[in-house]
Amino acid sequence: MVEEYVSRLTTLMKKKYEKMVEIDTITKDIEQAMKRNDKVSTDMFMKMRLEVMTAVDGIDGEIYEILHGGDEKQYHYLRSLINVKTQKQAVDTEFEDEKILMLVSLRVRNVLKSIIEKDKVMNKRLLGKESFYAKNDI
Repeated sequence: MVEEYVSRLTTLMKKKYEKMVEIDTITKDIEQAMKRNDKVSTDMFMKMRLEVMTAVDGIDGEIYEILHGGDEKQYHYLRSLINVKTQKQAVDTEFEDEKILMLVSLRVRNVLKSIIEKDKVMNKRLLGKESFYAKNDI
């Protein structure tokens, strides 16, 4: 049963990775449109990004259901695969399906970091001292 959950999580995390890459690409497009002061394109890209983010929320909901579909031990085990901290941890596992899930999870996290950094720059550029990031020094 756990193998089935790992397989389903891997499929979902791959979908999430694809969507996160799409968000990252759209974020770059937003940056370029903002540099050109192209409000129409900026608004269009923002709407596109929101649609993809909504799709990611749906994927996260499915992941949540899988994680909470079993007992507490299973939850912690599956969660540890998704929250792997280093590539070394993933490579050192003996089971190939777990390794794939961990590596995809790391990719998702890395793309998310890239998106957050771009968002910080755009937010500070747009709002200056009123920026969430400037106020909270994140």
